[in-house]
Amino acid sequence: MRPKNMLSLPLFTLLVLTGFWIGASPSAIGAEDPELTLRIGDQTQVFKRSELLQRKDLKHLDLANNPAYPGQKMSFSAVPVAALFEKLKIPNDVVIQFKCLDGFSAPISKERLLNTNPAGSIAYIAIEEADKPWPALKAGKPSAGPFYLVWPDTALSHISAEEWPYQLAGFEVKGTLESLYPQIFPDAKLPASSPAKLGFAVFTKNCFACHTLNKAGASQMGPDLNVPMNPTEYFQKPALRKLIRNPQSLRFFPRSLMSSFPKEMLSDKDLEKLIAYLEHMAKRKQLN
Repeated sequence: MRPKNMLSLPLFTLLVLTGFWIGASPSAIGAEDPELTLRIGDQTQVFKRSELLQRKDLKHLDLANNPAYPGQKMSFSAVPVAALFEKLKIPNDVVIQFKCLDGFSAPISKERLLNTNPAGSIAYIAIEEADKPWPALKAGKPSAGPFYLVWPDTALSHISAEEWPYQLAGFEVKGTLESLYPQIFPDAKLPASSPAKLGFAVFTKNCFACHTLNKAGASQMGPDLNVPMNPTEYFQKPALRKLIRNPQSLRFFPRSLMSSFPKEMLSDKDLEKLIAYLEHMAKRKQLN
C-alpha cells in the first residue's frame, strides 16, 4: 500500500500501458497551467487545468474525509473520469493502470473507474485551482494536486483507500491482468470458491498497488510478497494478522510506509482469504 497520508492501486486494475495514457508531467505540479494528457497510440489529447475548470460537467464536491487529507473536510472542483473517456473505445478485457509522480502505480478496475451508474460510486478528477491551493500533504511536502482521483459515495462500490491516487502522472490502457502479470495468479485448477482464489481478488485490490509478487507488478513502494520468502513463511498467523491490521502494533517504526487496514476497510473474512492466497502462492514461487 502507499505511504501513510500519501495516497497511492484498484484496486483492481494503471492507465499507463499499451497505448492509452493520461498524464501529468512532473513539471506540471509547478506549472502555471498544468496539463492532463490523454494518449491512445499516436493520438494525444491535452486538457489544460484552465480548460477543465471551464467544462460544463464540472462539479463542486464536498468530501468530509479522503485518504490524502484524512479527517479534513475538503471542497474540490472536479470532472467525471468517464466523461474524459466517452469518445474512446476501450476493449472489455484490458487493464487500466494509474501512475503517480511519487512512483505509486497500480491497476484499477476499468468498470469501477468508468462507471456512470448512480447506483455505484462514480470517479472524479479533482483539479487544484491556482488561486485555491490545497494543503500540503505534510510539512515540507507538496499538495495532492494538481490532479487527484476522488470518489463521492464510496460505500456504494466499497471503494478502498488505495483507489484514491493523487499527484496523478497518468493512466494507461494495457492488456489483460493475466497477460501482463501471470506470475501473481493462483493455480487455475482451483475452484472459483476456494479461499486462495477469493484471496487473489483481495490481494489485487489492497496489496498490488504497493507490492510485487514473484517480482511481477509495477510498484516499487513495498517489498515483494513471495520471493525470496513469503510472509506466511516467517510470520505466525496471529502476528501476520496484526501486521496487516496495524503495522505499528507489531513493529514500532515511525518511518514505516505501510498504512493500516482496519476492519471497515478489510473485513476479517477478507483478511483470512488474503492469507490463504499468500499461503497458496508460497508454493508457487517464480525466482527468475
